[in-house]
Amino acid sequence: MSFPYRKILCPIDFDDNSLRALDKAIEIARHFGAAVSLVHAVPLVVQFGEVPIPVELYDEQEKAARTRLGEIARQKLDGIEHQSAVYTGDVAGSVLRAVEKFEPDLLVMATHGRSGLAHLFLGSVAEAVVRKASCPVLTIRSGALEDRATKG
Repeated sequence: MSFPYRKILCPIDFDDNSLRALDKAIEIARHFGAAVSLVHAVPLVVQFGEVPIPVELYDEQEKAARTRLGEIARQKLDGIEHQSAVYTGDVAGSVLRAVEKFEPDLLVMATHGRSGLAHLFLGSVAEAVVRKASCPVLTIRSGALEDRATKG
């Protein structure tokens, strides 16, 4: 890890909160002159019984994710060195593999702030990543930036 930050990793799941996290990553990248790596994880569908899941399903999802990451990069990362990657599998595990590959100084990611039964059954990708990441992790909670903007 180095400071000032030179490499920032930002996982994107294409929802509004992950795009807000990307906006924060971009703000930090512009401040420090850092590069940004965008990562998307295509989650595996749980398979029941002996019916195999068609590999083509994942090929199409990966292709669509690469296209969407390219669009986001063109729209938001003008003038910032950047790269992107798409993984298939467990989302937290995919983010951690990206941390190993890109060796970022900072990881900026959204958290959905689930609690209670939703947290119990769905788990928390952000929580798993924070526990195991080898770099600092900045989590952006759903609505957190708007809450600050309206109060200030």
